[in-house]
Amino acid sequence: MTDDSMVHPNSPVHFEHWCGHEGCKRWGSFGKERSRGETEWRCIEHLAADYWEGRAVPRH
Repeated sequence: MTDDSMVHPNSPVHFEHWCGHEGCKRWGSFGKERSRGETEWRCIEHLAADYWEGRAVPRH
């Protein structure tokens, strides 16, 4: 995104990932690779239903 108002304050990373859900302006903390070189980023509220498939679920 090129909108300067969408810059995360004090971002420790080089890339900004915003939630890909239409109309959402939240930080996209959860990335799921959909194809080679294409990652879908979502916030916790709009997390893709298949996000945890094939991943180890953390146990607390």
